[in-house]
Amino acid sequence: MSEGVVAEIKTIIYYWWNREPEPANGAEDFGGTVQVLIGSTNDERADSFDLIVCSPSRFAEHIAPENWGRSRCLPGGNVLPITGVWLMKTWSRPEFEASLRRVIPAYSPGPDFATVAARIGRVIPWEYDYKHDTAVNRAAGLPDTSASFWHDD
Repeated sequence: MSEGVVAEIKTIIYYWWNREPEPANGAEDFGGTVQVLIGSTNDERADSFDLIVCSPSRFAEHIAPENWGRSRCLPGGNVLPITGVWLMKTWSRPEFEASLRRVIPAYSPGPDFATVAARIGRVIPWEYDYKHDTAVNRAAGLPDTSASFWHDD
């Protein structure tokens, strides 16, 4: 029996909004984007998984209606789905990274990295989500429908 592909975090990179410095532990108003580079344990390569981590107050400010933008809303413009957002009442890098490290083993092993990455992508969006969906549809002889969903053509 095969052991399958097991994922691991290679690197975590923080991009704090408005070029702010990393908030102090315990900060109650913060927000940023986190790029988590994840790959298999037997390969040095990694794919990018990106999420937002912020306080509820900063999140409310970030998604205020004037900041929504048409491209973030579902067709019709009144529904804003939120994927890949992790809210924390107070900032703690150790707690955040411990949570990341619990997510990764929850979705592996898998038969291949694309399967493991798609599973992780349920909670941390994967850079190749839509390309993977397209490949799966093509292999099954189905059309790619994901790209057209977000555009009012």
